[in-house]
Amino acid sequence: MYKVMIVDDEPWSRKVIKQLGEWDKLQLTIIGEAEDGTQGLQMVAELAPDIVVTDMRMPGIDGVELLKALNDKHPLLKIIVMSGYDDFVYLKQAIRSQAKEYLLKPVDPEELNAALAQCVRELQQAKQISEVSWKTPLVFADAASLDRYLKYRQLIYGYMLDLNASGIIQTLKSLGEFMEPILAEQFDGSMLNKIGHDFTLMLEEFVSTSELAWNHIISELEQQPSDQMGWNSVIETIGQIERMYNQAIALLLEARKNRNKLDLREVTAYINRHYKESITLESLAAYFYISKEHLSRAFKTFTGETITDYIHLKRMEKAKELIVDHKLSIKHAAEMTGYPDLAYFYRVFKKHYGFAPGELRK
Repeated sequence: MYKVMIVDDEPWSRKVIKQLGEWDKLQLTIIGEAEDGTQGLQMVAELAPDIVVTDMRMPGIDGVELLKALNDKHPLLKIIVMSGYDDFVYLKQAIRSQAKEYLLKPVDPEELNAALAQCVRELQQAKQISEVSWKTPLVFADAASLDRYLKYRQLIYGYMLDLNASGIIQTLKSLGEFMEPILAEQFDGSMLNKIGHDFTLMLEEFVSTSELAWNHIISELEQQPSDQMGWNSVIETIGQIERMYNQAIALLLEARKNRNKLDLREVTAYINRHYKESITLESLAAYFYISKEHLSRAFKTFTGETITDYIHLKRMEKAKELIVDHKLSIKHAAEMTGYPDLAYFYRVFKKHYGFAPGELRK
């Protein structure tokens, strides 16, 4: 069963959530309740829940600060936000923190259970990916520790897809902080060896789908001093993994810079992950080390659409979801999908769907 924690300063509100949730049906169990954000952060670190249902207006650390902290320290945690205030500041932070749902009080039981069900589906999918992709047997004292480890690994793989070295470094730091107390109780060199081997296999799988040959990565790594290649402590293990991944990213960027053929699947995958951000033909061309003209022509041939139209398509799909499913105002939906100019958003929306965004409400 997946674990749920509730954060709300009102006891009656926590009681309502406990009564409305279809916990057994969804294979969920409530492992704790916190009265404010400060206690909530502490309990998340101690209990390692899979899902957090949190209020926004609380004494001490409020919901906005709590979401920022959870997003930084527990980026794969599933979050459901609830509030009695239809406040855009709260909703904006909820979306930035990848919250699954923003529920207005009084909470609708169908909306709550739909959000919980979505969290369960995503957790199951992530677990299946983790179990299928890499086979290294890992031994942790409990299932919660293993699940948390797998979440860190999944996040690092996502950063590899974007060749994001800083994201990998930060996540590895968090992984090291997580591992230190586990091994402090009883040092287990075999566990560190398995973790090192696990990340080596994951990198090998990633490189096998890229421009590089695995033996090229290994030959580069073997040039390092032998005393930097061990898995003798958490610090050494994390440091070695970081060096391997940074080396692979540097080599991949160099290979991408010098390659003769562009893989358009990489370009579309990148846009699909970053379409909410301020990406342009110019920024994409710089990222993939290719001229704007060649990228524009190749992308149009590959997808049948210009890069600008493709970005608008992804943004329009998300805007419609925010307006219809999340009941977000048109102004705020525009801002959340990369359109600070509301008039421009209206023009793009009407051109794409054939009617104004306000008509969606009908």
